[in-house]
Amino acid sequence: MANGRLAASSPAANTETLLYQAPSATTSSISISACNTNAVAAKIKISLETSAAVGIATTNCIEFNSSIPATSTLERGGIVVSNQQKVFCYSDLGGVNFVVYGYES
Repeated sequence: MANGRLAASSPAANTETLLYQAPSATTSSISISACNTNAVAAKIKISLETSAAVGIATTNCIEFNSSIPATSTLERGGIVVSNQQKVFCYSDLGGVNFVVYGYES
């Protein structure tokens, strides 16, 4: 099983993007870092979805329109992702980098 950095993405502005999917028959314990490299604040969304999901459902968001100040980072830990669940990310600006790190077991 993998550990350390599990996934990363720098999605285009206003684009819901699949960031991470737990492997089959696996449970992952993860943290997510969202780094805003812009000179202005960015709003982000992070959601934990089922394996069938194709985007963000507001009822599954763990961050919703959370503001990250310019050149700052938001971190969210203690996230457990089970058997093929998906993590999606979104930013209203380009230049926001999302990184998933943790371990799969």
